[in-house]
Amino acid sequence: MKGWQMKKKMIIFVVILLILLIAGTVVYVLTNFNSIVKGAIEKYGTRATKTAVRVSSVKIKLRNGEGAVLGLKVANSSGFSFPFIITLDNIAVRIEVTSVTNTPIVIDNILISGPEVFYEMKENGTTNVDVLKRNLTPSASHSEELPQKNPRDKEIKLIVRKLVFEKGKIHVRIAKLVDNPYIVELPRLELTDIGKNGEATPSEIAHIMATLLAEETAKSVARTQGEHLLRKGAEELFNKFLSK
Repeated sequence: MKGWQMKKKMIIFVVILLILLIAGTVVYVLTNFNSIVKGAIEKYGTRATKTAVRVSSVKIKLRNGEGAVLGLKVANSSGFSFPFIITLDNIAVRIEVTSVTNTPIVIDNILISGPEVFYEMKENGTTNVDVLKRNLTPSASHSEELPQKNPRDKEIKLIVRKLVFEKGKIHVRIAKLVDNPYIVELPRLELTDIGKNGEATPSEIAHIMATLLAEETAKSVARTQGEHLLRKGAEELFNKFLSK
């Protein structure tokens, strides 16, 4: 009888200990949620772009599923003069609250207002956007650099119902044009149902976002570069005519 009483006390003790551990974990996650998300963005963003990704702050209100990521900056590749290639000062996020404790986590909307891309072309024609696109392309060498996953680890999966970039601009600097950088408007970009079919990891979401920006930046610059060159040439001819 005494042995059973002792076992009963041990079981109760273990149950209480487990409850305290779980409660402690929940409290830690809830009180440090913003810093956890900030660290995840920097980690997976850096992994996707192969350059440093930094975030100023993250503010998420779990109760109503709204949040903001402030001051996200993607460092430029070495050899280019702009310090950053992408800056996203304000990212508004709306999360489906009921999905936070499950997988996949459903993000209803990501609105990125006022994104800025810094496009730079060297004398040899190499651009920082080309370098970023190469970095975003999966390769054997890059995959070898990633840490081996523990098969028991449960990978985070996401579904993003809507992703929008709006009111963006591109700062263009071309080495062969010695004049100051000029600005090109970045068109509104929208993607829907990211990860809907197979669900997406945070790294894949970062990859999709950066690839979309890089490709649309290259297109926008290509469309306006000829016009800019013609305008510059016309101005030079006009100035030569006036100086005669």
